[in-house]
Amino acid sequence: MDRIRQMEVFIQVMESGNFTRAADALGMPRSTVSTVIQALEDRVGTQLLRRSTRQMMPTDEGQRFLRTAREIVDAVQDTDQMFRGDAARFRGKLRVDMPSRIGRRIVIPALPALLDENPELEIEVSTTDRKIDLISEGIDCLIRVGTLHDADIICRTLGDLRIITCASPGYLERHGTPQTASDLSGHWMVNYGPRLSAEPPTFCYEGKNGLIDLQMRSRVAVNNAESYIAAARAGLGLIQLPAYDVRYLLKREALVQVLPKLAPPPMQLSLLYAERRNVPARIIAFREWVQGLFRRKDVI
Repeated sequence: MDRIRQMEVFIQVMESGNFTRAADALGMPRSTVSTVIQALEDRVGTQLLRRSTRQMMPTDEGQRFLRTAREIVDAVQDTDQMFRGDAARFRGKLRVDMPSRIGRRIVIPALPALLDENPELEIEVSTTDRKIDLISEGIDCLIRVGTLHDADIICRTLGDLRIITCASPGYLERHGTPQTASDLSGHWMVNYGPRLSAEPPTFCYEGKNGLIDLQMRSRVAVNNAESYIAAARAGLGLIQLPAYDVRYLLKREALVQVLPKLAPPPMQLSLLYAERRNVPARIIAFREWVQGLFRRKDVI
């Protein structure tokens, strides 16, 4: 088996997490995958994977080899495509991770047009908010809220998410509609945190002298965006979140925006991918497509 194919098998093993799933993805027997990895380790003269009956983990050398192998395989694939024209530039498998509601409400609905234009493209979309190791998990790029300061990661701004405060009509009927920051002392806020923090929520807004966090009362805490919005719709308190996330509910008057002049600062939306000598064409093309998507005024 040639060296490039050995690298492709190793990359698939790393992305799949074990030999069995890698064999299924590659369409070859598990024993063949094991033999290829053993031959690869013999050729490079070091152990790349630690194997046990329960798990498989890369060694430090395996992690380093994975990064280089991806560079080489991507370069070979791009070389094969360089004379096939722009229509063939965006092809192959692209693995992207993003927050679930950005995926569900913005990116995934736009994918049919992208795939129609690029019939040889395959996209794997995972939706999480956790920290991800791009190299070891085989993810090509991430969409995240906020910025990242990491020398090994390239960060490209997609746009700013406007943050608003809203509540249900039923809640406002019972508690009144706040008109000023001083009115908030008589209101409740839904508490949100990925780990269900016991700390009380704060109402955040831009004041004359900078950012102000006003401590609020709360009776309900949630740990994901779906529950956060559901709690507001149930009349359990005020919430603050990106406007795109509830635009459809505002149109239906299921939620009502309040205190528009006391808005938090916008949150930056970014595309992240690993630093490489030669960024694969599929990542560059996806970056250009998704930047265009988020530039549309009706998206964010």
